Amino acid sequence: MHASGKAVWADRAIATGFGLLLVGCLLLMSAVSGRFELIALEADNAMRLVQIQDYLNGQHWFDVSQTRLGPDGGTDMHWSRLVDVPILLIRAILSAFMSPETALYWAVMIWPPMSVLLLVFALASGARFLGGRAVLVFTGIIAATILFRHPNFLSGSIDHHNLQMGFLAMSLAFSIDPKRTAVSLALAGAALASSLAVGVEVYPFVAVICAFHALDWAFAGRAAQNGAAAFGASLGLMTAVFFLVSIAPSQYGAVHCDALSLITVCAAMLGGLGLAAVAFSLSGRPLVWRLAGLGALAIACGLLLKLQAPQCLVNPVDALPEFVRTMWLENVSEARPLLAPRPNMLQEGPFMVGITLVAAMVSVWQIEMGVHRRAHILFLALIAADLLMTLQQIRFYSFGHVFAILPLGAWVAGLYSAKPEGGQRAVAYVLALALSVPLVWSAPGLFLKAKPAGGDASAMVEGVCTSQDVLAALDVQPEGLVLAAADAAPDILRYTGQSALHGNYHRNVAGIDLALRIFIARPDEAAKMMQAGGVDYILSCPSHAEMVLLRDANPDGLAAGLAAGDAMAFLTPIVVSKGGDALYAVKR
Repeated sequence: MHASGKAVWADRAIATGFGLLLVGCLLLMSAVSGRFELIALEADNAMRLVQIQDYLNGQHWFDVSQTRLGPDGGTDMHWSRLVDVPILLIRAILSAFMSPETALYWAVMIWPPMSVLLLVFALASGARFLGGRAVLVFTGIIAATILFRHPNFLSGSIDHHNLQMGFLAMSLAFSIDPKRTAVSLALAGAALASSLAVGVEVYPFVAVICAFHALDWAFAGRAAQNGAAAFGASLGLMTAVFFLVSIAPSQYGAVHCDALSLITVCAAMLGGLGLAAVAFSLSGRPLVWRLAGLGALAIACGLLLKLQAPQCLVNPVDALPEFVRTMWLENVSEARPLLAPRPNMLQEGPFMVGITLVAAMVSVWQIEMGVHRRAHILFLALIAADLLMTLQQIRFYSFGHVFAILPLGAWVAGLYSAKPEGGQRAVAYVLALALSVPLVWSAPGLFLKAKPAGGDASAMVEGVCTSQDVLAALDVQPEGLVLAAADAAPDILRYTGQSALHGNYHRNVAGIDLALRIFIARPDEAAKMMQAGGVDYILSCPSHAEMVLLRDANPDGLAAGLAAGDAMAFLTPIVVSKGGDALYAVKR
């Protein structure tokens, strides 16, 4: 084997070893932090497990609704069934050696750490396009500091965010192939289609990557013809495939802005196949013709959205009632703006955006210097989009961290390899490496860490509603509708045969609205609302953050009365847990 072949195999060995080491580290961190207990699942992960269990118990593949969530016979969830596939496959393999229940448990525990391998593969591929082994090594070091205990890759994190990150990273990595080979860009399009099928949160990033490839072709012409055509065709066709395998035929004509639907597949096919068509027909034409072709394609896509789904062109949050936005969405921690006041903001803020801002500045500098200019244009565009989205909702900061890894790894590797030798070089690349680590940015805030006030909702413990004794008592009651904190809904569905009035899922607007109004209403008014809404039980959790907020919103309301332990004629106590949570039956 010649030297270059040995180098390729050595790089693959480094990437493979790093990936396996990272999986082991994530499993260890999961064990140390108590993530191996199913009761410890966070709300969205628990609801995903409910969805999987419903399918295993006979619910149809195309049916992702939760019939026991909401006031009107169920909630049509917008989640993709495709995310359940890896867990179901692992369970099927493990079922040959253990009981189905145990196999499902271990599938939930091992899949999230395993899913990081998709991201590692993407980063290794991107590092290969940006330089030699030094880029791969420093990319791995920076990735390790971000991913070694990343919550989306710890055991039990079976929600869709780990796959979203992996597929987006793959699309980014193969998009920066400097040769624009058809295979690389076809993989980029397929990965982007996969991220579309998994969840709609990535739509702005999808738009950035699509615009990048379209404009790259417009300015490069024939040099980008085959790659642009492969990207567009792959994106359109793979989106159609995912649509066919995850959407029921009876729903082919439905339009949803928050899930894969007719509008998504039409836009992807028109835009993707349209890009392939103009690439083959106009690559030999002057720049103005190519721009005109893209302009016509953009107008066609815009008209498609305007005529078929005008509601999808506005902020989906605007569709929520004002009361629900104020009392619910604005108090969901991950949906809050970056600059919203919060305890320890001086620690959390720099941690979230520090390395992302550094990566943006690095990309600007590299573009100016002409170093991997095409790749850094894409890095900068994605990072800018992420920063804008993080300003609105902090949950997007983790995507910015993923986008920052490759430009930062290439930057540090460049400083490491630069002249002069010796101490000056060491200081430069070590300082750059330090600036590329999120924990370094949060360190100064540790000295200014705020002590939460006793009544601050953020200081309360989330998820204390669902203690096992209370759930056991609830399960033996006649089937009915339970009013509780929103986070309790998945565990109510998972451990009991009862229904939950509301959960933190935006299609459950009617349940959220009714639950919040009941909790802040005066007890006599709340009793009438519960009678009208069919509520049979109340699960009271005085120390839960949501209950504290509702108690403070109206000191004379039901939530405040429950926290104070007031006796109410329309409630019959069933059980009180050691932690102070209480289960009541609502008298008819």
